[in-house]
Amino acid sequence: METDAIILAKKIQLQFETYKHRQQFSQIAELITVALQVLPREYNQQIFGYIPQLFRQVTLKDSFQLQQQDLFIGEPVIYKIYYPHQQQLYDIPYFYIFCYLKENSHQLNVYFQSAHPKYKKLAPSAYNLSHKKVNFEGSMSGFKSHNISVISISDPGHFVPGLTSSYYVGSPEINFNQLVAEVLENICNLANISLQDTMLIGSSAGTFGALLSSTYLKQKTNVLAVNSQISLQYRNRLMESLFGNEKPPQLIEKYGSQISCTYRFRQNINSIPNIYLLANINDHLYQRNFDFYKLYISKYTQKGTNNQSIFDSYYGIVGHGRPEPNSLKRKIEIAREILTMKSTINT
Repeated sequence: METDAIILAKKIQLQFETYKHRQQFSQIAELITVALQVLPREYNQQIFGYIPQLFRQVTLKDSFQLQQQDLFIGEPVIYKIYYPHQQQLYDIPYFYIFCYLKENSHQLNVYFQSAHPKYKKLAPSAYNLSHKKVNFEGSMSGFKSHNISVISISDPGHFVPGLTSSYYVGSPEINFNQLVAEVLENICNLANISLQDTMLIGSSAGTFGALLSSTYLKQKTNVLAVNSQISLQYRNRLMESLFGNEKPPQLIEKYGSQISCTYRFRQNINSIPNIYLLANINDHLYQRNFDFYKLYISKYTQKGTNNQSIFDSYYGIVGHGRPEPNSLKRKIEIAREILTMKSTINT
């Protein structure tokens, strides 16, 4: 069996080199899809290496510059988007988005990045695809599903020395979640994808991006948040690094909509997202997740409002661990099915 795998890997390697030389990006994506099904992980790593670097990179001078000709349906593309007015976030003037829009697909999953201790050693100078350090969590699911498009939004905060994530909160000058929402809305409009068929997905730190970005969209969307971080004003080191302030009352007063889901969801929001909160009962954040859910229920589920919500408990390992991969994949499918389900019959 191992000999057969080696022979097959060599065939895929040769085909990959041909597609790469010809810059046939859609064929490379299809080949990766096949390879993921038939080859062990280590073979795929040897053949393809750092996958985001294989595809087209499109540079945009601001978030509104994306035009129809910048969409590449059927092939992955990396957007390098500069902040407006020559601004910088964490000494970086741009951020990356991985985008794989499928042919004839009207469903979109948008992934936000979680934290990891390995990011503590990174520096802003490494936030470049050439360094092969930029993470696009969730991007590989784009090669495993034929009918769901995928966007993965990198977290430039991974490259703030000593931090594991920015939680997408931005800075005093940039509301990063609002900017992300503008980009998503632009892509969906150009690709004719409804936000009601879109689901924003985050785990832990990524839940800030998923939950808060959804509130800046002009239309209702859906959010799956796993073991959500609810409020950050008491994270002294994080707040000092990103906002130059570690006093919770002042932080909430000035930046509450950026650093607290509770604060943001108490504001007047134009489009309320449907939410699926998935929480580990053995996690110290469990009660905060449940309290946030109760806030959502009390404020947004009155009679006559069209909002769908689920609070889903699971028994996980002690700590902050997500469900095992196959279970999490199924939860994502369930969340999409439930949140996008029409609850009434139009007559």
